[in-house]
Amino acid sequence: MALQRLMPAAQRKRVDLVIGGPYSSGVLAGGRHFEYGAVPPAIAARVEKISALCAEYNIAVRAAALHFSLAHPASAAVIPGASKPQRILEDHAALKTIIPADFWYELRKRRLVAEAAPLPIDK
Repeated sequence: MALQRLMPAAQRKRVDLVIGGPYSSGVLAGGRHFEYGAVPPAIAARVEKISALCAEYNIAVRAAALHFSLAHPASAAVIPGASKPQRILEDHAALKTIIPADFWYELRKRRLVAEAAPLPIDK
């Protein structure tokens, strides 16, 4: 079942979800993998646009990814999957990052997330 249907279904049934892989196998944390394989050109282009927007707002992409993963009402927790101890500190700092509402509006305006995707500003 696609996430577009899974997340609303979980919410309707009052089922909390734990989100794993918020960095899409690393591509959103500066890695070279997407869903445990090579990064397709279309995904690379989208990540480049997201990275550019994050740079405009001086936000780490990993911070935006974690906040976005937790934005859906059915999302109860996120498991970033640290590859080494330093990553845990980076993820903790990312979660403490304050991301301005304008960033999220611009992300949606540039169509870098689905129109119906809940954003942290929607809570």
